[in-house]
Amino acid sequence: MLAMLTAMFVPHRGYAEQPPLPCHPNPNATADRAAVAGRGDIVNLPQPLKDRLIQLADRPHTYLPMQTFAEADGPSQLFQYYLLDTTGFEPNVFTAILPRVNDQVQLTVTGGNCGLPTIGAVRVALEPKPGLPLDPNDPRAFNPLSAGQA
Repeated sequence: MLAMLTAMFVPHRGYAEQPPLPCHPNPNATADRAAVAGRGDIVNLPQPLKDRLIQLADRPHTYLPMQTFAEADGPSQLFQYYLLDTTGFEPNVFTAILPRVNDQVQLTVTGGNCGLPTIGAVRVALEPKPGLPLDPNDPRAFNPLSAGQA
């Protein structure tokens, strides 16, 4: 009873999304979730972005969400992020089976996610470099060409 109540009242973060048969689930979902959740580039991110990256690790995938590496002398700084999904998109030949249009195609053409919603995340990280402006109110701080760099 306690487990059922916990499942009902604890917020669901979208993990454990596995596709229905005949598609193949991620056999390493638990390990992949743990690996991404504990990564140094993930642990201090805003919760919605962290949740999306862990959700991507849980699903069937070719590779885990890419790690953000600092290539400058100082650590990278998260500047922006975008959470992407197909919610609200008009059905099209890539996301749905449309009668008399693509209803004879293979599942991989219209259902690459095997019925799971299409999701993604984009992270924009700044790498502070010596001599470049770092003031977030200075528009040249975000464009190396305007700061005299080629």
